[in-house]
Amino acid sequence: MMKRLVLAILAVLPLVFAANAQTFRGAINGTVMDPSGAVVPNAQVKAKEKSTGIDHSTLTTTDGQFSFQDIAIGMYSVTVTATGFPALTIDNVLVTQGAIYTLPVKLTLSQQATTVEVSAAALALDTTTETQTTSIGGSDLAVMPLNGRDFSQLIAATPGYGGYSAGGYGSLNGTRANQVNWQIDGVDNNDLWHNIPAVNQGGVSGIAGIVLPLDAVDQFTVQTQSAPESGRNPGGTVDLALKSGGNTIHGSAYAFFRNEAFAAASPFVTNKGENRNYNYGFSVGGPILKDRLFYFLTFEKQRFTIGLPGLATEPSAAYQTLATNLMAAHGVTTVNPVSAALLANLWPSYALTGAAVKNNYSSPDPEFGYSYNGLGRIDYKINDRNQLSFHYFSGEGNQEAPVGGSALSEAASELKFYYEIAPIHVSNYSLILNTVISSRLSNEMLAGVNYFRQTFSDANNTFVVSQYGLLLSPNFDATGLKGAPNIQISGFDGVGQTPPEGREDITGHLTDVLSYSVGKHQFRFGGEYRRAQLEEFYHRHGLGNIKFDGSVGPWKADATASSEVKSLADFLAGDFNPNTSTIALGNPTRLVYVKTFDLFFQDAWQVSHKLTFNYGVRWDYEGPLGNSKKDLSVFIPSKGGLVFQGAGIDHVYPPRYKNFSPRLGVAYKPKENGDLVVRAGFGIYFDTPNLNPFLDNRPANGAPNGIEGNPAGSSPVDTVGPTAAPPWVANQAVFPAGGAICTTGNGCGSVFNIFSVSQDFRNAYNYNYNLNVEKGLGRSLLVQVGYVGSAAHHLLTTQDINQAALNSTGT
Repeated sequence: MMKRLVLAILAVLPLVFAANAQTFRGAINGTVMDPSGAVVPNAQVKAKEKSTGIDHSTLTTTDGQFSFQDIAIGMYSVTVTATGFPALTIDNVLVTQGAIYTLPVKLTLSQQATTVEVSAAALALDTTTETQTTSIGGSDLAVMPLNGRDFSQLIAATPGYGGYSAGGYGSLNGTRANQVNWQIDGVDNNDLWHNIPAVNQGGVSGIAGIVLPLDAVDQFTVQTQSAPESGRNPGGTVDLALKSGGNTIHGSAYAFFRNEAFAAASPFVTNKGENRNYNYGFSVGGPILKDRLFYFLTFEKQRFTIGLPGLATEPSAAYQTLATNLMAAHGVTTVNPVSAALLANLWPSYALTGAAVKNNYSSPDPEFGYSYNGLGRIDYKINDRNQLSFHYFSGEGNQEAPVGGSALSEAASELKFYYEIAPIHVSNYSLILNTVISSRLSNEMLAGVNYFRQTFSDANNTFVVSQYGLLLSPNFDATGLKGAPNIQISGFDGVGQTPPEGREDITGHLTDVLSYSVGKHQFRFGGEYRRAQLEEFYHRHGLGNIKFDGSVGPWKADATASSEVKSLADFLAGDFNPNTSTIALGNPTRLVYVKTFDLFFQDAWQVSHKLTFNYGVRWDYEGPLGNSKKDLSVFIPSKGGLVFQGAGIDHVYPPRYKNFSPRLGVAYKPKENGDLVVRAGFGIYFDTPNLNPFLDNRPANGAPNGIEGNPAGSSPVDTVGPTAAPPWVANQAVFPAGGAICTTGNGCGSVFNIFSVSQDFRNAYNYNYNLNVEKGLGRSLLVQVGYVGSAAHHLLTTQDINQAALNSTGT
């Protein structure tokens, strides 16, 4: 495996160091000169995509420059004709995603042939932009060893990337791991909840819940240090270019199998257990109408089983005997009927047969998951001036696995009832129209939607504990929530690990970009609008957290009993710890919207044949989250305490309208016909904040989860302790019907835990800068050495504003 990885990385290096340009498509530019080096104006330049036969045409400017912007990636043939010169055809011009292929053209005076044909270099030296681009495609992409065929792992091949974990979660050039903009053919692929990829997002245990078939990916591109056209996040933009059909039918069929029969046995377990992963699928593309209408289809199914045994300590019959003996020794002769009913129903009987020893249970139940994933694409040449492209991806799946553990600072459970299940549905689609308005002017318009929905719960989420005599609160059954409460008996496996949780995240995306070439300038200007709708329903602690730790019953000081036996005795007696048991009352479900908008202008100015100067500016508006329901509150003392967005304040934090991002860059060739270029750039890059810090922050000090969780308004949420003293009694409520309410505008007469957002909150931004040198080594290899830096400002943080001072005393 290591040898394959090294070979794959070496194969990718020529592409990794090809620093290029701008969008999710590609471009060709250059200058046409005569044999003496003088520029040739009004020469006709045609670029023909070889697989589809679709061609593009333009005329050189008065400075001999030409440019084809926003063209489909692929292999091109470029033909130049000018009065007094034989036609020149340059074959095999490779256009890659987000890259400008700079093609210097020198005509000849040969009268021997009607057309002169030459072959382009496999890689072109970028003399136009300062953007740093890593592009992986073709055979390089096919041989990359990717666990689970997950495209997000490809980001690890990007220079400046570090801290890799599942789902491409890591830092680009020192930025935060969730400050990367993910796209598919230019359309949004971000789950705004975490600001991580929606398609291929990790589910339970970090394994991708659904996958975009790798055979649908033509190129994987990462851009950093970008021109004003790129934004949303300071780390960079990751874009997938999808494959398309052509004039010939092409495709693939594949099947990958992993089975424990081919694996060596572990020295730590007695048997290998099931360890299986099946991936199979196909792709096919071709013409519907030759040179005009093309299709591409792909499908992949994944199914895995991971049978690694998990060890846990369960309250077995043998442990129960020790606990009841301890209870009897202290005068408690009966088991609480509520505890007995819960033990008989919430714990499967097969798990309670072990001895009274640590790790008396080995789970026979494997982790399991599957997904169905399909993609279709249509490309249509309407006429010589207009081309249309449409893609639709959909993936559905489910996963089931144990969750929690020390890494998450949570109790885990090896009982199948309490494996977490995470059904997921993701779709992504877009419609793109490319229009050639004139030989100097072209336009690209994109409309797309990204949809993400995932829910989480225990595998068995049908329990109605009131049927067993446990009444959590007087009106709990009216909430409709089902499932086991999180009952933690210290020293034993817990139950009720995952209350009902999840989110639905929909983002609409519109982009329009206009390109104009004149004289020495290649202008681009346009804008982008995104509207996100997010419904979150995280009933965290909504089923209650009830703890038994051996500190309540009369045996708490008995030194002859072990801590776990005392904890189990507490449970069997119904003696919960009232100081550490809580429940979140109220409905935390919220529907919020976020609107973002940007405008940009940029120019690549060819000062001379040796020097290109890039300059431009971007303006970003990042709208605060909000809705019209007046159920999002923040704490503003000057307004009397808790106030609601839409009633007292317009936004949960003030929007900013001055997020201007200047960008500058240069590309310099010391020798006009040389193969060395020096580039440098600087820019400001603003960040779009993710939403879960505002709505599901999970603070460690017991505060509400977010601005939806404050105890006020029409939908108050409050985390409260028990009103009943232990032991619990059948059909008598452990917790109150509701918490105390903080009436807005009066300063709140009692002590409350409150979550708020600073009214000085502003979007994070980075200063990004780079200096690099690129050298061509022949026609097929480029080597680049550079320095990239970033400095971040106003990063999003949370803090306890009432935190006790260091070494302070008292309460």
